[in-house]
Amino acid sequence: MRDWRTWHLPLGYIGFFLPAGVLLGYLPPFLRDKGLAPDEVGWIFSAVFGVKLLTGPMLAWWADASRRQSHLLWMAAWAGLAAVWLLASSTHFGGLLLGVVVIAACRNYFQSLLEALATRLRGAGGGVRYGSMRALGSASVCAGVLLFGGLWSAGPAWQQAALPLLVLVSALVLLFSLRGMQSAVQAMLQATVQGGPQTQSPAAAQHPAARSARTPPSLATRSGLLLLAGATLLIGANGVFYGSATLLLQQRGAGGPAIAALWCAAFGVEALGFAAFDRLRARWGNARVFGVIVMLSLLRWSLLAADGALPWMLAGFVLHVASFSWMHALCALWVRDLSPSRYAITGQAIYTACAHGIGLAGAAWFASRALPTWGAGVYGLAATMTAGGALVIATRAALAERARVSAVLQA
Repeated sequence: MRDWRTWHLPLGYIGFFLPAGVLLGYLPPFLRDKGLAPDEVGWIFSAVFGVKLLTGPMLAWWADASRRQSHLLWMAAWAGLAAVWLLASSTHFGGLLLGVVVIAACRNYFQSLLEALATRLRGAGGGVRYGSMRALGSASVCAGVLLFGGLWSAGPAWQQAALPLLVLVSALVLLFSLRGMQSAVQAMLQATVQGGPQTQSPAAAQHPAARSARTPPSLATRSGLLLLAGATLLIGANGVFYGSATLLLQQRGAGGPAIAALWCAAFGVEALGFAAFDRLRARWGNARVFGVIVMLSLLRWSLLAADGALPWMLAGFVLHVASFSWMHALCALWVRDLSPSRYAITGQAIYTACAHGIGLAGAAWFASRALPTWGAGVYGLAATMTAGGALVIATRAALAERARVSAVLQA
């Protein structure tokens, strides 16, 4: 296990997240400059999220159920390379749509695999190291955007070559680290079969939903559904921010450099937040960290809704560390604790489909449509989603505690 801990998994995170911000931020103008109509650009860009809803969980479940993770990894790697060529060379709607769908499907499976492995990664002292690994991914997003920004401004030729080139580099890095990922997946599955010490974390072993011998399947299913519902609301609230922040800042008279600085602050603090998460969770525990996250998230939406000065807006952007970084890390670990090791990748794929494919995409779409009428009031939607998600997670915790007490009394 030492080899993938030291460089295979970090390399995979760098390779995956390097073009992530570029694809989300610059894919529409890239497609527009290829001559596509606005509605065609919209269909292709929406397909990125549609893949997360459908093919991601389906592919992950098929691979986990049939124990063919290695086959799917190789297929995803080579299909991704072929799709990059299609993205770079095609100028027609059908070819570009096919290329984007294939790239998105392959990347979604790689993301679920990376998250499943990283949530099981532990340091020398036995502590969870997911936050530090995810921080590396966020830093790679920033590096990719900075790299692409320089290429994007270098002229028309670079504008069409830069995006496929960055995706190609990402696919090659993932392909290079593939062998290490295969051995890590096999080790994770063998730990389940042999009942080794890495099968579950101590927290997962004590979690009522993780002890199938004591917890009825109905309770475990209900716990999983509540977790997905809560994560969809809590993570999805950030979609309001993604879909409205820049437009609101422009309406308030903020200049381009100020807006760019605020976004850099948000993504920079996202990486720092992931890096600090492991230590914060070890010191405070899940319940206290979750309470702090909810309070800071509600404060963030209030700051962004108020027509305040730039320092207050900066505080709202910086609190991205709570509403997204810490919340995502906590949800990913909860999904790990609830998912059997054999279906660890499927669990992360379903979580991504709900939180990102439904929550983020849906909230961003609604916020962009409601912004002309609601103005800064769209952050009331974010606050409502945060409060609703917190209530769902609290209900899940109460049901889990009741199941634990009942099991103790029966024993």
